[in-house]
Amino acid sequence: MANFINQSLYWFKCITLITKKKRLFIKPTISYGTNKNDMRRVLFSVLIILQAFALMAQKREEGFDYSFEPTTFPPFYYVVTGKKDTGWHRQAWYMTQKSMAMEGWYKDEACKLPHGIVSWYHSTKYPKSTGLYVDGKKEGVWLEYDEEGRLKDSSNYKAGRLRGVRLQWHANGMLADSLEFDSAGNGVEVRWWDDGALSVAGFWVSDSLKKGRWKHYHRNGTLMATDDYRDGKLISYACFDEAGVPLDAELCPEKEAELDKFEYRRFLERNIKPDGLVKSGLPKGTYTVMIRFMVDRDGSITNVTPLTRFGYGLEEMVADVIKRSPHWIPGRVHGRPVRSYHTQPITLSVQ
Repeated sequence: MANFINQSLYWFKCITLITKKKRLFIKPTISYGTNKNDMRRVLFSVLIILQAFALMAQKREEGFDYSFEPTTFPPFYYVVTGKKDTGWHRQAWYMTQKSMAMEGWYKDEACKLPHGIVSWYHSTKYPKSTGLYVDGKKEGVWLEYDEEGRLKDSSNYKAGRLRGVRLQWHANGMLADSLEFDSAGNGVEVRWWDDGALSVAGFWVSDSLKKGRWKHYHRNGTLMATDDYRDGKLISYACFDEAGVPLDAELCPEKEAELDKFEYRRFLERNIKPDGLVKSGLPKGTYTVMIRFMVDRDGSITNVTPLTRFGYGLEEMVADVIKRSPHWIPGRVHGRPVRSYHTQPITLSVQ
């Protein structure tokens, strides 16, 4: 193809073209010669050149960070955006895994208004989510999968609003959640533990606002908590132990796991030393390493998993430091500590 384009450029600029019996002179303005076949070949070549330039002008290649925003640092995603007959088409790949991260269709060049099928993929190469957008709003059936390819969510939308039944599943295949919406923003939700026992029940309005009394249950079936909502705001609550004994009301509201941010930052700065990896071949530059981990009920760090793969031992070094992190204050729900997952971005400069 490159040779053909080069030849075409030559034909466009050339001074002399040899035919069987005579020379045909081609000026940059393209004067007409006596051989129609030669002329057709010249015009076809020029057309191909113009089309190639037009395609190049409508194709954009960029590096995006973990938040899927353009970056000048070493990217997390390699993104290609191009104009097609039916709209703007975007594809993205994970840089380190060299596997597809997403593919979708949009109405605008900035790809802010999805219009068509949009699919995302886990770094494990399994599908993450897929569905149809119409003028930026979800339409029809949408499916979500976990990192091992198991279906975890099935929902139906009409003009961006949930309609009908939405189902979610636990990793063991048991039904986890069922919602039913009327496409006017009103819905009811029921959740179950992974052994099938009732977990939660409540009502929704305006698509995303909780309404009235929500009830939460222990695995043994006893009432765990009640939350009362008005216009989506929590106005009263109560929580109980597995024997039904009321707990201190101050402990009932949900609270995220936490750690002294200043001390945690100092801990990371003291212990993460990437410069030593240069000897292993790590190129100099700036890297954003993503680590996912779980804060257990006792505040310890477990299930540390790198989400990036720059290699050269970079992720392993950062993961090892996070494993040695000081204990966190665990998250709390309805008066008892709970496990919680977190994703930690750490930006490193390797000199």
